[in-house]
Amino acid sequence: MGNRFGPKILRAGHDLCVYDTRPEAAEALCAAGARWVNGPVEMAEQAEVIITSLPSPTIVEQVVLGAPDALVRVLKPGSAYVDMSTSTPWLARDIAAACDRAGIQALDAPLSNGGVFIGAGGSREAYERCLPLLQAAGDHVFYAGGPGTGQATKLVRQYVSFCNFVTEAEALILADKAGLDAAAIATFLGKTLGTSAHRERVMDAMLRRDFGSPDTAASKLDIVAKDLELAVGLARRVGAPAGTGAAASDVLQRAQAQGWGRINFWSAIRVLEQVAHTQIGRPAGAEDEQRHERREQP
Repeated sequence: MGNRFGPKILRAGHDLCVYDTRPEAAEALCAAGARWVNGPVEMAEQAEVIITSLPSPTIVEQVVLGAPDALVRVLKPGSAYVDMSTSTPWLARDIAAACDRAGIQALDAPLSNGGVFIGAGGSREAYERCLPLLQAAGDHVFYAGGPGTGQATKLVRQYVSFCNFVTEAEALILADKAGLDAAAIATFLGKTLGTSAHRERVMDAMLRRDFGSPDTAASKLDIVAKDLELAVGLARRVGAPAGTGAAASDVLQRAQAQGWGRINFWSAIRVLEQVAHTQIGRPAGAEDEQRHERREQP
């Protein structure tokens, strides 16, 4: 994710230093003008604001609170910390409290849709201070409220997005089983119920059977499944209904069990296809091959 929003921060004129446990992950940013540092301690010595974007709440907790060089221990009083990972509201509140005790301002500001949208939670003072940075990183920035509300906003958004995906995947399989053309129905649904650039990208790739590879997938199933499970967990924690989310989460977890976690999340449609004994869409080039075969027939 740093490679998505890091260049925006540089183009906005901010100085940027970077660190990752895999140095190769930061090569493109360094080539674009960022400076490499050798870990959290060195970064804390140089940076006014530190941003993290990490794979899971467990890793966020370790990096910010648990490790010997945890950020809450090495950041200078008066600095700021912004977590752009997708995590939990309760961990965000714990981090905000620990940062407050250390004299550090904290925001939970997870990215949505690859950095297009940012919902931020924390004190208004911290938000206003970091707003130029958030506006550089994302196209639309939304102040959600106090600590944890940025994470809650992201999880609510993910709940809608991925429940919608599973619902539409089921609908396209229903269309196929009812003798309809799934691609035509996908277009019809977009025009009659509304669409988005994200939906169009997912539907097009899914109907082409283009699920990506571990090296090319930008929307990995493992990440999406984690986000939806966190959203369902939030619903249970606050006593909200989550039947739709639980069912959709089950589909994604079944796809993970098939070994598809490191490819794009729309590969999960194959779980539903297995139940229905059908397959929608066709791989790229299959239609041309089919036409060629028809021409070759006597």
